Amino acid sequence: MAVKVAFMQLSSCWGCHQSLLNAHLGLLPILPELEIVYWPAVVDFKHDSLKEREDGEIVVGFIEGVARTKQDTENIKLMRKKCKIIVAIGACACYGSVKGLANLYDKEDLIKRKFIEVESITDDNPKEPTEHVPGIEEFIVNVKEIIDVDVFIPGCPPTTDNIIAAISYLLSLVGKGPESQNKETCVCETCDLFDNGCFLDNGELCYGPITSGGCELMCPNEGDYCYGCFRPTSNPGKKAPQLKDLINQIDLLTPEQAASLQHFLDLYLGASNITNFYFKGDLLQRLAYEPESFETKEIEAENGSKLVLDVNPTGNQILDEIVGTALFLLKDDPNFKFSSKTVCSHCEREVADKVPVDLKRDYEGLPNMEDCFLEQGYICLGPVTQAGCGTICPNKANAPCLGCYGSPVGIKEQGAKFISALGSLTAEKDPAEVMKMVKDPAGLFNRFTVAESTLGHKFHDKFKEEE
Repeated sequence: MAVKVAFMQLSSCWGCHQSLLNAHLGLLPILPELEIVYWPAVVDFKHDSLKEREDGEIVVGFIEGVARTKQDTENIKLMRKKCKIIVAIGACACYGSVKGLANLYDKEDLIKRKFIEVESITDDNPKEPTEHVPGIEEFIVNVKEIIDVDVFIPGCPPTTDNIIAAISYLLSLVGKGPESQNKETCVCETCDLFDNGCFLDNGELCYGPITSGGCELMCPNEGDYCYGCFRPTSNPGKKAPQLKDLINQIDLLTPEQAASLQHFLDLYLGASNITNFYFKGDLLQRLAYEPESFETKEIEAENGSKLVLDVNPTGNQILDEIVGTALFLLKDDPNFKFSSKTVCSHCEREVADKVPVDLKRDYEGLPNMEDCFLEQGYICLGPVTQAGCGTICPNKANAPCLGCYGSPVGIKEQGAKFISALGSLTAEKDPAEVMKMVKDPAGLFNRFTVAESTLGHKFHDKFKEEE
């Protein structure tokens, strides 16, 4: 059965939807799996048809653009109401993008410039249009500040491959799974080691009692642990409490135990393992990106009560407590490994020390294709931008990275981090000379992220003046 999807375009350039359509023949395997119920840019469904649908009827809703107008804000809320999963697609929906730079000005100044002062106006009495147009919001608030967003696909625009990969992954989550999968049984029921030589009996982590049956590989029969790749069973085996107690006995993880738990969660929860988009439902990604977003709870263990992360991925108490315990153990453990590569890691240019000889503006000279932009003196945000774009700009276009994929895990403020790095790289230079080369700090270092950065917006300054 096809999955119902909707696409909402807010104030935007439509580039993200164009990037999806650029898949051309690559869409053929995906389109039959989708029932597109709203996509005004492509299909002639009216806005009222979206309003009339039942709440939660649509499985996945894609939102492109920013909340510049009051209608944008209402459409964001409408999508959240009608869709089970919300995907923010593109730098605008994820971070505010270039449009977020407008937050550095008062709304009145923006309106005056746009409708009254702009050089192309020929009207003798120019004014802001007020009929048949939505009102303008005071400033741009990111979509995730208005509603809960489940998936973030950054980029300006995201690459076609990124979007197709995200859609394919989401389809796999709502699919039926392998034909041989039997959720009414578990791996233990066909395991040769169940009565003699069981890993759990020997104190070793094996996740067979909580994994659906039907697997034809049967790793335990070949002498290896079951890591849960057939996903959760609805009928945990007799040794599920034994697995739970074994995990509950762990206070500090060994590197082997940490690797075991993480590999299990990867497979068991259907983790994406793709770093070019962030899916909150991927609990390992969430543990890396937003560890503070989890709440804890107490559960009863063999040796008393124990703290675990309060998660509910399966709806089965013992399964969820095992997953919650595993996540709690990994949360602050140094052995928890989560890939957080930057654009630099995929850059083909040669790097010596990244120290610029002289800082240059983009129009000064022509950078070569072999050496690091920073070493040539050109500002490149590759060191503070998460990988996933394929490093198209530096490798293919001979252009520095501008940061449209946002910051990688662990960096809260992309612009501030780069300013700090640039200060270190140019420590021997006169600060006044460096500042002279940077004409527009916000537009250069936070070009795509002002709306979510610590810079705030001009609206706050007005309140301070009035107080």
